[in-house]
Amino acid sequence: MSTSYQVATAEPGLQPAERMRRVGQAAGLWNHGFDLSRSCRQIFRDIDFPGKSMLEIGCGKGVLCLWAALHGAREVVGLEPLAQGAFDSSECHREFQEMAKQLDLAQAKISPFTIQEYDCSPNSFDIVLSVASINHLDEKNCVRLRESPLAVQSYEKIFRRVARIMKPGGQLIVVDAARRNVFGDLGLRNPMTPCVEWFKHHQPEYWAGLLHNCGFGQANIQWLSGRLLRYMGIRSVPKVLAYFGQSVFRLETRRVR
Repeated sequence: MSTSYQVATAEPGLQPAERMRRVGQAAGLWNHGFDLSRSCRQIFRDIDFPGKSMLEIGCGKGVLCLWAALHGAREVVGLEPLAQGAFDSSECHREFQEMAKQLDLAQAKISPFTIQEYDCSPNSFDIVLSVASINHLDEKNCVRLRESPLAVQSYEKIFRRVARIMKPGGQLIVVDAARRNVFGDLGLRNPMTPCVEWFKHHQPEYWAGLLHNCGFGQANIQWLSGRLLRYMGIRSVPKVLAYFGQSVFRLETRRVR
């Protein structure tokens, strides 16, 4: 372990966000300018973590899981499947475990399962989070949702499973790119997010409808700002501005049955 890694966690009196930023920077996971706290607050908003349990579906390196644990969550589980022969997925697990150890977050864990494979008791989680993963839950059927009732059934089965493992009244937060974007509609690559395949995404209103069929209540949909506006304290933008940008939405709903 490098000296800088140890120093980053040893200084007393640091705020949780700064502790986490220093640990990640020392590990080489992000540079000095990464707006960690602004991004996390944009996603979580006013969620009160102490005493709560959270599951993140498709957690990557688990940064958001660690944020929740640092802010008082009593149990945090991140799901990140280990793809056979994929270097990146094994690195995600290793880097998460190193950061959790350095931050002394024994309540935060990462599991190598999909949501379909994850074995968990009903009514387990207060919060379920999905960031850039909803279209990957069943990517083949996601592409066919608008044309295939069987694809819809597949996704509704997943959403009912998500509802079942959540506590009644629990919060579901989904962050993803919408299907409609000026660049995609013109058949162009978005220079801000060149890797997005727009045909694999759907509008947040469509997801809200499917979730409503599966035990969730009315959804609150907001369109998220990019880094520059976040630095100015602006977390959301009108839909029309998002359409000409990255088209990233935040959908929040609760389990009602």
